[in-house]
Amino acid sequence: MSKRLPSIVVNDILYCIDHVTSFTANLSFKDFESNFMVIEACLYNIQIIGEAVAQLPDDVKNGNPNVPWALIKGMRNRLIHEYFGTDLPVVWNVIKNDLPTFRLNLQLIHKTLVEDGR
Repeated sequence: MSKRLPSIVVNDILYCIDHVTSFTANLSFKDFESNFMVIEACLYNIQIIGEAVAQLPDDVKNGNPNVPWALIKGMRNRLIHEYFGTDLPVVWNVIKNDLPTFRLNLQLIHKTLVEDGR
């Protein structure tokens, strides 16, 4: 199986962020925590984001040190391996406070990768 271009992987991450954002756009935390389908959909997409980050080449990650790559991958690992200890307020905080900034950074990274043919 051939490796996917970094720009495609970044686009996959953006796609997942857009899904999480749309799932939670008009929800309060109370609404979020009481809707298991939204929780599971968000957790799934956050796991995909973490896995996709792991697929990005080191030069992309090293060239963008303002993005907390290790924390993003770590969240995926925690959700997968310690699923019984999922802290919904932490997940909500990531969705509402971290994903918007991450999305902006990824848009810039994606633009550069596409311009470089990567």
